[in-house]
Amino acid sequence: MQTVATDELRTLLSELVTSTSRFTRLAASVSPTDHPRTWSRALSLLDEYGAIRVSEFARLDRCSQPSATALLRTLGDHGLLTRTSDPTDSRAVVVAISESGRTWLAESRRAIGDGLLQHLHRPDPAQLRRIVDGLDDLRSVLKNTAREEQS
Repeated sequence: MQTVATDELRTLLSELVTSTSRFTRLAASVSPTDHPRTWSRALSLLDEYGAIRVSEFARLDRCSQPSATALLRTLGDHGLLTRTSDPTDSRAVVVAISESGRTWLAESRRAIGDGLLQHLHRPDPAQLRRIVDGLDDLRSVLKNTAREEQS
């Protein structure tokens, strides 16, 4: 019986990830802006985690350190993040989203919302709030569990 429940949960979680990934790609494709998704993803990560080392960014974004370095350099060149030396290790760089980056990210998110509104006729705000709250709860549980496992 335990195996059936575990298999069902595994399937549901896989479907959840697949559906949210597809929704994110679709939402970005109907957005009236041409903001690169990689920039939005990177700035969102910095917005969520705060100032972090480039190596930690690469780990969280699941990319190579050279790829992370290149992406973060581009964002820095556009003034969307700040780069400082790590106070505990001067060889390492710490990156953080800048105020311009926060503005850029907010505009990107607003544009995605505008694009979705054009395609969703009379969405139910209460239903959308339940979905958002449920996903936030699930993300929080996963984040806390991952943090405990790293300790």
